[in-house]
Amino acid sequence: MHRSSSFHAPRALPAPIAELCSHLESLGIETFSQGEALLADLIGQPQEAGETPRPRPAPVLLCATDARTLLDALPHAVVTGEQRSRLTQATAAGPVDVLATEAGADEGLHETLIRFGLGPLGFAYRPASGDWIDPRNQRAACLAGRLEPLGLDPNPFLAAPRRYWIAARLLAEYALTPSSELLEAAGKALPLVADQLPAGAPARRALSVVFGARAPQAGLAFLRQTGVTDRLFPGSRPESDARIVRLPARPALRWAAWLRGGSTSRGLVRLRMPQRLARQIERFQTAHPLDRTLARRGEAGARRLLQRFDADEISDLIRWRRIELAERPEDAEGQEAAERLERFEAHVEAVRDAASKSGRVRTLALDGRAVMDALGAGPGPHVGRALSHLAEVVAAEPEANTTERLAAELDRWARETLGPEDQIG
Repeated sequence: MHRSSSFHAPRALPAPIAELCSHLESLGIETFSQGEALLADLIGQPQEAGETPRPRPAPVLLCATDARTLLDALPHAVVTGEQRSRLTQATAAGPVDVLATEAGADEGLHETLIRFGLGPLGFAYRPASGDWIDPRNQRAACLAGRLEPLGLDPNPFLAAPRRYWIAARLLAEYALTPSSELLEAAGKALPLVADQLPAGAPARRALSVVFGARAPQAGLAFLRQTGVTDRLFPGSRPESDARIVRLPARPALRWAAWLRGGSTSRGLVRLRMPQRLARQIERFQTAHPLDRTLARRGEAGARRLLQRFDADEISDLIRWRRIELAERPEDAEGQEAAERLERFEAHVEAVRDAASKSGRVRTLALDGRAVMDALGAGPGPHVGRALSHLAEVVAAEPEANTTERLAAELDRWARETLGPEDQIG
């Protein structure tokens, strides 16, 4: 099989992984890097100016040898694939998947790469020699911004239904465009594999990546065009796909906006949504749209809003509704709703200002130490967030500034808001 060095070399592998490659090469095993690490090096990931670059995806190593030889070469690796052909090797840079290609070097690599089904996963690079293996010319397709199948016989989605999620994630993460062949293959396969399509936690994890990507619309459009969205989330509206792109990339907010229109509770169960995140999503949906839920109560509604949501969340709710109303500028009902929302914003600011000027919120009944004791946690950003929230509650309702009331509110807020990343407990 033809080997090429016409494309520039990718970034050097992390030292521990490079050492692993050198170890395998020293045993006569040709070792190639493959996967999203190569794709990220080849075309990069879209990002906003000033944004911290995302961590580089972990490479996958393809080894031109059989499973038995690979096991002998890596005696401490853990078998994680069928027929012992996939191992996971611990390194100082994290775990690395290592695959045996079974057949001879070129033939085995060729067949293994094509079996990955999707173009961005269909090429590999050998650090020891600088050679590229690219049986279906997919580096050029990726550079042109296309996501192609590596073949249509067998249909890649029939062979592995999980590829619907992989394709959506790759499209969103790297701002790719699906080829007509990919869309056709995915659309034809879905009626035959719908019952095998990974749902639950795998679907949630894949969609979470799509929602947090720089081009979520690309992944969402693919899922909707191929019928996956309608199959798994009936009632989800096409306009929601475009809407969430204009919202801050906060998980609960984007999930709430995307699930709007269908049965949210059913969707959360279907996705096996973590309890805390599910409660946050339901909080957003209960308050949305503000012009219908709380705005009609004037200042009383504003005080209620300030009790239940922090400043960022209130801003998110307002922005969400404004995005919806901007889609119907000529609609008389929409104009009335926009005016009602604007008046409600004024009420919120008035309540905030009045409470701040009164001086009654300068000293909370719970200080930072009391918050840490209640949360069972040490110092950290969560303490400041908790105090800010309690200040908002007292600003809206000064009589709530008692130890008992704030302790109860802190408990509610922590259950609904804090996640594992906050390192509580």
